[in-house]
Amino acid sequence: MSYTVRLTPTAKKHLAKIPKNFQDKIKVTLVALQNDPFLGKRLFGKYKDQYSINVWPYRIIYEIHKNILLIIVLDIGHRQGVYK
Repeated sequence: MSYTVRLTPTAKKHLAKIPKNFQDKIKVTLVALQNDPFLGKRLFGKYKDQYSINVWPYRIIYEIHKNILLIIVLDIGHRQGVYK
């Protein structure tokens, strides 16, 4: 089963600001998530329904909707500031 990946407007905006070579790596990771959305680690606390995957030095924060085979990318940002 292949999931659909959708980016929020915030994630799209932040992705556009990332250098091109890292954008390419992030896009490859997003394609990999289509086949296995559980590649990332599950977060906890106030982020308990979200997952994070690293594309050093960036992180992709996303939610998985299993019932409709959808991954929503909430944010993409530098590892030091993505949770703020």
